[in-house]
Amino acid sequence: MKKQIKTGIQLFLCLLISIHVFPQSETFDIITYTPPKDWKKEAKPGVVNYTNVNTTTGVFCVIAMYASRTSAGDVQKDFDNQWKELAVTPFKAEANPQKETQTADGWEIVSASANVKLDETDISITLTVISGFGKTVSIRASMNDQSYAAELNTLFESMELDKTKTSIVNNNNTTPVQTSEAGGKFGQMIYITPAGWSEKKYQNAVEFRPLDIPADEILAMQILQPLNFSGSLEQALAKSYDEVAAMNKATKMNYAGGAEYQKTDAKRSFNGWEYIQGNGGIQVENGTAYKSEYGLVLFVIKINNRFERVAILKSSKNCNYLSRYFSADRQVYQYAIDNFLFSIRFTDGEEPALRPGSARGDGIIGVWQGISLQTAATSGIRYNVFSPIFLTNGQAYFGPKFPTEGLDGLDTRIPPELHSRDWGTYTFSNGRGVLKMPYANIPLRMEGNKLIITANQTDHKFFQLPSVDGARFNGTYVMSEAYEKIPVITFTADGRFTDNGAIKVLYHEYTDCLNPGLLPGSGTYEVKNYSILFNYSDGRKIKIAFLGTGYDKSNPSPAKLQMSFDENVLTRQ
Repeated sequence: MKKQIKTGIQLFLCLLISIHVFPQSETFDIITYTPPKDWKKEAKPGVVNYTNVNTTTGVFCVIAMYASRTSAGDVQKDFDNQWKELAVTPFKAEANPQKETQTADGWEIVSASANVKLDETDISITLTVISGFGKTVSIRASMNDQSYAAELNTLFESMELDKTKTSIVNNNNTTPVQTSEAGGKFGQMIYITPAGWSEKKYQNAVEFRPLDIPADEILAMQILQPLNFSGSLEQALAKSYDEVAAMNKATKMNYAGGAEYQKTDAKRSFNGWEYIQGNGGIQVENGTAYKSEYGLVLFVIKINNRFERVAILKSSKNCNYLSRYFSADRQVYQYAIDNFLFSIRFTDGEEPALRPGSARGDGIIGVWQGISLQTAATSGIRYNVFSPIFLTNGQAYFGPKFPTEGLDGLDTRIPPELHSRDWGTYTFSNGRGVLKMPYANIPLRMEGNKLIITANQTDHKFFQLPSVDGARFNGTYVMSEAYEKIPVITFTADGRFTDNGAIKVLYHEYTDCLNPGLLPGSGTYEVKNYSILFNYSDGRKIKIAFLGTGYDKSNPSPAKLQMSFDENVLTRQ
């Protein structure tokens, strides 16, 4: 690392799509650096990995740079905390390694190394923690050959840290540090910056970008100036779409039938405001014969006598020449966008009409499961497994597809905004009630420990699923032989896993470029609120649903496990 670390390095974010050329140096969080040449880069929320593998000799090295956190005020404490999280827990490294300490331009630096064994391979783990000015960052290198030392030194020598930039991640490395409990403010709009996204304020806009997005992709979400306009929501959407296209000197693309964008029906959110959304595309000159193509989303809110607007621009890219995707198609990004949009409030707006709900409670509150009739345009009426959810805020879910990631961390007010048919409300007292869905009012009643839901004038019995919090598994499980390579995952009762293809399938993302479980790996797992959280040692974090159907906590090694929202079956070897 340079002895004199320059100050004031700023992450340069132009409005919307004006970034087309990427310099040799890169910036992640508060670190500006020159990446190692010809190494594979993989960015995840809160971490950037660089990997080099020599397939001839078998030597490899993985460098992980972690987003800044709030410092404990003592570099030794910061190092001890990070060593435990990044070396002891994932690799079972020794708890008290020999440390080296130095200082540079007000920053304190502590490093240590340890030899560990991972999957029968001897690996050297080196962790460097840099603290100062109220924040701390960590860089971990994992290698099986010391020939990478020179490239590591070059990387550190290129690093410049920004003393002035606020940490984007708190000490749990999962949630953004907000400017206040209410979040940021632009005009009369109150918002919460998504975790792991940058925020750049301009005189007439606020822009957000994910910090871990691949260097050749663009995803920008921008709050625009309010529109004072006497027309309708649909007219305000059309005017805003034209404005953003003109601002970017772009050509609007057309859908079949000639429409410039597809629009949703105008709705009223649980936060009390009316909104409409348009989804389309634009093309921008890039100096070649083929224009760059971007998806453009306009989210327009009517509040009192004005229209508030949020524009989302997303680059388009091919995946292995087989499928095309937008940068926002990554589930983690789309969740961040949806959470941002539907958490917006206004200083002159109403109080939320609906408060967050929980599936933990008494009576019928919780998750149930049974068989019910389902009506579909393509298949007609047929029986299907339903997993109703009754929440403490009066919300209810009644459909065949359980939330993809389970209930942990889910704001249950948002899915009804996106998929209204399977969400409703309920009332229940003295053993009877009514489930109010968009298409019908459905009677409810309790008979012993069974909940009777009378859908399509037919009684259906449902049984409450017990809590799966703290569940542990033990053994190696395989999935169907129908796959080209049989998916396998091994669990241990101490909360660790080794995955070889199973999580890729359980995640149910069929575009390989977007599937965070594409590569095998290992790490720790945790089960809570009908979700399994897989924390990979390489920094990946993947969450899938786990309802616990047929699972008994007293038996961590059942013959079969059912995981994911559609309960894929895994068989113990």
